[in-house]
Amino acid sequence: MSATKKILATVIIAGSLFGGSSSASAADTKDAAIARAQAQAAFQSQMNTYLTAHRAIVDTHRAANAKALADFQAALATVTTDAELKAAKDARKAAVSAAGTTAKSAMSALVKPTKPAKPAKAPKA
Repeated sequence: MSATKKILATVIIAGSLFGGSSSASAADTKDAAIARAQAQAAFQSQMNTYLTAHRAIVDTHRAANAKALADFQAALATVTTDAELKAAKDARKAAVSAAGTTAKSAMSALVKPTKPAKPAKAPKA
């Protein structure tokens, strides 16, 4: 049984235990509970997708920075002049900057899902 169906079954059972409401009111409550459970399940799915994409962007950014460092260290092994050292530093700086720009643009393209609205509380009598 999927998590959504388990949540729906629990909500329906809990609703039937309370009783004391008319059948029309109980049906409205049941439908509202089902709609809330479905909205919550959809939100969780969207949030999982968002987090997976976010992690991928962060991992790619880290990998690009690690490659820039490795390339810089490899270049340092062959550097013999100040000009070559400056060129190696500039290459690393450019690679890190490009990775940062790419990561920022990818992050800005992500749209964080919005949480479903909480149900209105019944007024106290």
